Amino acid sequence: MAVHGASAFPAQGHWYQDIYCQHHYDAHHGGYEKVYQDFDAEKAAQAFAEAGVQMVCYFAKGSCGYSYYPTRIGIVHPGLNRDFTGEMTAALKKRGIRCLVYVYLAAERQLHQQHPDWVYGAVPAGLAAPVEQAQMCANSPYTEQVGIPQMKEILSLYDIDGFFVDIFFHQYFHAQCRCRWCRELFDREVGGPIPESDDHPRAFAYRKWLNRHMEAKMDSVYQALNAAQPGLVLLNNWAWMSQYPVTPPAYVQHLTFDTPVPQSGGLYSWAFSMESRYLATLSKVRPQLTWSVMNTRMTTWGVYDLREPEALLQECAIPLAGCGRTYIGDVAFPSGNPDPAVMERCGQVNQRTRTLEPFLRHCHPVPEVALLHSADSIWSRGPVSVGASWRHAPADYPVCGAHKALIEGHVQLDILNSEVLPRALGEYRALVLAGQRILSEAECEAIRAFVHQGGALLVTGETGTRDADNQPRHTFALAEVLGIEYGEAPEGIGFLHVPSRISPYGIPAMDIPVGRTALAIQTTTAKTLLQMVPAYPGKAAPVAAPRGPGVTLNQYGQGQAIYCALPLFHTYFAEGTPVLRKLALWMLDQVFPVESRIVLLQGAPANVEMFYNHRGHERFLHLINYAGDKRETGTPQVQDLPAVHGIQVQVRVDAPPVRITSVPEGRDMAFTYQNQRVCFDAEPLAIHSVYRIELQS
Repeated sequence: MAVHGASAFPAQGHWYQDIYCQHHYDAHHGGYEKVYQDFDAEKAAQAFAEAGVQMVCYFAKGSCGYSYYPTRIGIVHPGLNRDFTGEMTAALKKRGIRCLVYVYLAAERQLHQQHPDWVYGAVPAGLAAPVEQAQMCANSPYTEQVGIPQMKEILSLYDIDGFFVDIFFHQYFHAQCRCRWCRELFDREVGGPIPESDDHPRAFAYRKWLNRHMEAKMDSVYQALNAAQPGLVLLNNWAWMSQYPVTPPAYVQHLTFDTPVPQSGGLYSWAFSMESRYLATLSKVRPQLTWSVMNTRMTTWGVYDLREPEALLQECAIPLAGCGRTYIGDVAFPSGNPDPAVMERCGQVNQRTRTLEPFLRHCHPVPEVALLHSADSIWSRGPVSVGASWRHAPADYPVCGAHKALIEGHVQLDILNSEVLPRALGEYRALVLAGQRILSEAECEAIRAFVHQGGALLVTGETGTRDADNQPRHTFALAEVLGIEYGEAPEGIGFLHVPSRISPYGIPAMDIPVGRTALAIQTTTAKTLLQMVPAYPGKAAPVAAPRGPGVTLNQYGQGQAIYCALPLFHTYFAEGTPVLRKLALWMLDQVFPVESRIVLLQGAPANVEMFYNHRGHERFLHLINYAGDKRETGTPQVQDLPAVHGIQVQVRVDAPPVRITSVPEGRDMAFTYQNQRVCFDAEPLAIHSVYRIELQS
């Protein structure tokens, strides 16, 4: 029986469907002598309510290993003289605000001394020296004997709606644990010691083994908690996002993660776009799934600065346009009382979200161009430790670069994982395969049928060169679709030879550097559009004459496939040279001409992003601006976005629309209709503009 108030919510479906404004109230206070001494739960909850917050995530147990409530299982913060978790829960519930409790499941203050073999990452002998705290391995008995019981204790005390579990995913994804339990489990199930490098013969098998155990452990935690409180929400921070492009299991109701912050080189505008275009497609296999991406009011976790309102508004516009939710992160004072200035700014952002909410509900992206994001392809490049930080690792760069190039070219883009693609590819008109090394047979069958029936295909680099066990294939998995085979490997390939200027893309006539590696190919049925040029051995300059195909075009059934043998998208993401984006857009145009696309923007610079969604007889076009300051170090700060004038919009629709309005303002837009295209001039774009196109029923 919960002791802090009864739930005021009626029994209904998945409550996350109605949540658009979330607030993360971070509180890692292990280094403070006293915490929450002057906390006023009623004033804090009222501040959240007045800021339009619909769900708050607050702490029960932090990364310091201390708990902020009177636990009998964990260790209470020595400077705590009250039940922070309980008081906050009661005050929020009184105001109809949903409650998620933060738990850093692995952090402990004493157990690591009692059970050194439970410590995450421990050497076989256990801890080298006594330490104040340590993380416990999820594969050890810790999860079942301590972690789950403490979470069930919280459920028994408070009327909460679920848990936000942090760093669980990271244990399996970003590093290696060699505790006794992991070593024995791996040896028993796979065989031998845990691999230490990506080139180890069992490295790929190790990655798949880690993934299986991570998902099984998450499932066991949920099943235990759901038995105590049916229907609760369990958010595993980071899990099933674009860095782990696997469809989540049925029990997962909402996905979220805290993306790289500006102070560590992160850029919310890019990361939010990547996540939005990927997560939105999961609804094709999980229709009720909702998702969000977290930004912060500060430049990084653990500081107390406040970024400009334009930054928060611009960042939050992206997941909203991508059919997701907002989630603003904050750092609490040791008192626990919210900063009024922060609440005012969050309220400004939430007000914008709430006015747009009627035009966001039940929307889905209009399918046009798909980009495959294969988990196996990522893991084939970096199986042991996929990424050492929270930013995307080089194994992701081909897809990251393709996403960046295509959104800068105002392409209506969705990112599909390997389960979604075979089931949904028929909805699309073009597919991009950016260095997708491993293609399953189901994916290959779907792609062959797609192109044969008239679909457009753009392929780069190592796509389809490895089998399901990450072993090299004797030829491309899509050799007949691409019309190419392997050739003899030349030395120092790094350039595409452009014999004459390519207009209107502004691609100069020169040897363009496109990366240090390439696949040597020979054509079978394809024709060569551009040739490759190697560099002089050990030098940066290209040799005098091309050597072999670099870009090829093949007719396959009613469709066409274009292939680039160099790592075009990987290099674009790593280096950002604009001509590489122009080459990518030119390649797409060869198989999927611009004039045949659903939405055309004229006069829109690369810093304007476009999303196009549908809902019944309505279409919604989102335009989002971006600008950053000049600097030599760090990530540009978003502020003072200059308005973009002169954007002309063309949208293909079957009949003249009933009307077009800007929302939420409701202003009618003048438009013309000719040749199944509606045309109108966009209003000057400051941060985020939304246009509602009402079609005839």
